[in-house]
Amino acid sequence: QDTVVALQALSLYGAATYAKSGAASKVTLRSGGDFQQDFQVDPTNRLLLQRVPLPQVPGEYSTEVSGEGCVYLQTSLRYNVQPTQEDAPFTLYVYTIPDTCADSKAHKVFDIGINISYTGERNVSNMVIVDVKMLSGFVPLKSSVRKVRACLSNKQHPTCYLQDI
Repeated sequence: QDTVVALQALSLYGAATYAKSGAASKVTLRSGGDFQQDFQVDPTNRLLLQRVPLPQVPGEYSTEVSGEGCVYLQTSLRYNVQPTQEDAPFTLYVYTIPDTCADSKAHKVFDIGINISYTGERNVSNMVIVDVKMLSGFVPLKSSVRKVRACLSNKQHPTCYLQDI
């Protein structure tokens, strides 16, 4: 029912503001300085978006509209504040045993070691989740995953839940 009410409101608005005549409207945008921009709105361009960047923000601007018909004016302010670069609250060191693939067994089986340290401002961190993605073709040994407390493993990768660090 909301859609029906909205369509009725839009229809009434369109009927009230539609000007079939060839009359045009002129919109003038001014600032206190030397900025002035004129827009012409007539039946040939009444659905066309016309815009201009404002030279000074913040600033005081005024508009003057003359003529017949309906003109929709809108201002839009967009800004982007870059977040400050903070130091990472964790350090992560990952290594393999053996560290090189010198013998043929190393190509098939190796251990992954992970050292995690909390370096943040508080005494301890909140819960930390360590999700270890395995290289393609490798699967974790369930017996080794069980050695780590609070660690779950599916077929692809182990996920460890650390209460705090």
